[in-house]
Amino acid sequence: MRKFITPLLLASSITLTYAVETPPLTTTTSLNPSIIEMQTNIGTVTMELDWNKAPISSKNFLDYTNKGFYKNTVFHRTVKQGISIVQGGGLDAQTMQFKKNTSAPIKNESSNALSNLKGTVAMARTSEPDSATSQFFFNFEDNLGLNKSSDLPAGAGYAVFANVIGGMEVVTQIGGLSTLKTSYSAEGTPYLSTVTDCGFNFCLKKVIIENIYTSKVVDSTSSITRVTVNGTGGKITSLPAGISCTSTSKAASKTCVLTKALVTPVSLISTPSKGYEMRGWSGDCQGFTTPLVLDTKTKNNNCTATFAKIGS
Repeated sequence: MRKFITPLLLASSITLTYAVETPPLTTTTSLNPSIIEMQTNIGTVTMELDWNKAPISSKNFLDYTNKGFYKNTVFHRTVKQGISIVQGGGLDAQTMQFKKNTSAPIKNESSNALSNLKGTVAMARTSEPDSATSQFFFNFEDNLGLNKSSDLPAGAGYAVFANVIGGMEVVTQIGGLSTLKTSYSAEGTPYLSTVTDCGFNFCLKKVIIENIYTSKVVDSTSSITRVTVNGTGGKITSLPAGISCTSTSKAASKTCVLTKALVTPVSLISTPSKGYEMRGWSGDCQGFTTPLVLDTKTKNNNCTATFAKIGS
C-alpha cells in the first residue's frame, strides 16, 4: 500500500497552487459566484470554483468565504515529500490557534472525476472520508495519489473543487518557502523571514490571507484595483481619480475600489498624516514606492497599505 499522507493530512493544512498553464478565462451558468480572489500578503491567487462537478465543496468554500472565515488566517502547512501541497483555512493569524466555529462536515466528492493535478484546489480532511470542514490545500505538483483509490482509507480520495487561474508566481513562492516544524504542523509551516533575538514562533513572517473577493465571472475587458487601508494616519489616492481611501478606526480597515479598462494605467499615491508614516504595502503591491504604478493589463490588483504613528 502506498502511503502518501498521514491520517490527518488534509484536516490541518492548506496549499496555494497555480495551473501549469493558465486556462482561458471562463464564465459560469451558476447563480453563485465562481471566481475567488484570495489576497495574501505576498500577492493574489485567483481560483475558479467547479460548481458542476463539485457543488457541495464549492458551496462549502463559498459559505466560509462569505462569512469572512478565511480572512487573517495563515497557510500553516507545507508537505514536499511524497506529495506537494500547501494547506490552510483555519489557523488564526493573531492567536495562532485553529478557529472553532466551523460548520458541519461535508460529504466527500472525490468521485467527481476531478484529479489532484498541479494547480487544483482540494478539501482537506481527517482520515474519515466525510470530515472536511473549512481547510483546503493547493496542489503545487501533480498528486495523483490523492485521488480516489483503493490505497486510501475506504477507497476515498481528496475532493478537488477548484482550479487556480491566476497567481502562479504566488503559489510557486509559497510552495518553495522554507518551513519550520510547529505544534500545528509536523511537516512544517512556510515562512518568509525570521527576526533574531525573538521568542519562538512569534517573529516568523507567515503567509496570511488578508482579504478575499468573489465575482460570478472574470471580466476580460476591465481591471479592478482594490485598496485596503489599515490603521489611521494616512490616505491612498489614485491616478486616474477614483480612489480616496482613509481608515477612520484603528480597529478596522477601509477598502476602496477603482474599475478601469485594461489599457488604462493606474498609479497609487500614499500620503501619511502629520506624525504618521507609511509602513509599507502588502498583497499585489509591495515596498514603499509612491506613486506606485500598477500592472492593469493582465490582472486585478488587491493591495493593502498600513499606516502607523512614527516611532510606535
